[in-house]
Amino acid sequence: MPRFAVIVATILLGAPAAAQTPAPPAAPAAVPGPTLASAEKMLAAARAKAAELGVAVSCVVVDVHGDLVAAARMDGVGFLTVTVAHGKARTSALFGQPSGALGERGAVLQSIGAAAGQTVLAVQGALPIVQGGKRVGAIGCSGATSQQDEDAARAGIAAAQ
Repeated sequence: MPRFAVIVATILLGAPAAAQTPAPPAAPAAVPGPTLASAEKMLAAARAKAAELGVAVSCVVVDVHGDLVAAARMDGVGFLTVTVAHGKARTSALFGQPSGALGERGAVLQSIGAAAGQTVLAVQGALPIVQGGKRVGAIGCSGATSQQDEDAARAGIAAAQ
């Protein structure tokens, strides 16, 4: 009988070790957005356009949720321009429109952004990035006039096409 007990104990205690190991968790789904390489290409084109216009800007590329993909600040650009460019880009990415087109709703959007702890700016200078017919992010620039900011952002988008 003791031998039978040893065999049963071995089977029962060994079963969990022989159980199939669970598969590792799947990688989280990627957030839609421009690739880093694409973002860097857009930033280079935006900086080139700004230089052509004789201005200095900061530009930011964000994903569809408004999170940073890449940023660049030209020499000599003013204080807070990266923060402003990011706020413009976030606004454009979240709403799928140029940031300047949301101006009449700016105060409401800023309040919503503040409640969420995010800078949201409905000021001209950012444009949505659309790839394959889907909104994937935005590019925003700040440091010059609003029109020059948007012109630099437009050049950035054209470089990624």
